[in-house]
Amino acid sequence: MSTEGQEARVDRSDARPLHVQIRDILHGQIRNQILVPGDTLPTEDELQQRFGVSRSVVRQALASLADLGLIRRQRGRGSVVTAAPALRRFVNRVGGLDEQAAAQGQHLHTHILRLEAAATPKEARAALGTTRSWEIERVRHLEQVPVIYERHWVPRDLFPHFTADLLEGASLNALMRDHGYPVAGGPRQVQAVAAEPDVAQALDVNVGSPLLLLEGVTQDVHGRGLDWFHVWHRANTVFDVDARIPAATPIPQERIVQLRKLVSHMESALAELEAGNAR
Repeated sequence: MSTEGQEARVDRSDARPLHVQIRDILHGQIRNQILVPGDTLPTEDELQQRFGVSRSVVRQALASLADLGLIRRQRGRGSVVTAAPALRRFVNRVGGLDEQAAAQGQHLHTHILRLEAAATPKEARAALGTTRSWEIERVRHLEQVPVIYERHWVPRDLFPHFTADLLEGASLNALMRDHGYPVAGGPRQVQAVAAEPDVAQALDVNVGSPLLLLEGVTQDVHGRGLDWFHVWHRANTVFDVDARIPAATPIPQERIVQLRKLVSHMESALAELEAGNAR
């Protein structure tokens, strides 16, 4: 384990409780990879001495880190830094992230950060066909770890009933379907980007950390735009793609008959030309 950054101390003039300060110090060392997966944290006695606090304060801090999924507490070995849980999603599927996580034995939780009536961004107006949208910000957690930060613009005229309480913990696509607009898919793209400050804060990563950005439009079965979105994924997201070679398109039987007739006519024409040259 690296000793870099261990000079951090609690500040008794800080309004935050001591256990929260210790949690944040250790959390920062994990986030900055001073402590990496597999590293063992100092013992409770060592943390007591370093921060000058009671054992109960240290245990509260460690319990908070364990609740966040950042450490695993093992009897006889102490607290060990864990690897961030990996989220797997199929890039060629629309929605269904909760089901995909559940198939891996994981639980994905969605939390609404903001829902506001807003003007549709200019670049989204053609896709959504409106200037009146809901602007939705939400973050999705996997095993207490924030893994996805999302911004959506959804037509207000189609979904005037949307509220933060309704969207909390819910599937956006399922709500659209339940209110008469079944989702069919739409164009999207994935690119690697650096985390900007607001996104970094939501995903609990450093500014400039590598992220995967999924952008696109979700349409209904009639091609109507339902959702224009930007979705940032932490680097522990694995995008699965089912790549296949397209099957050959069968030639209709009537076309084969036509080609055979054409070949027969050409053979007859060639035979006549050859016979004329032979005279």
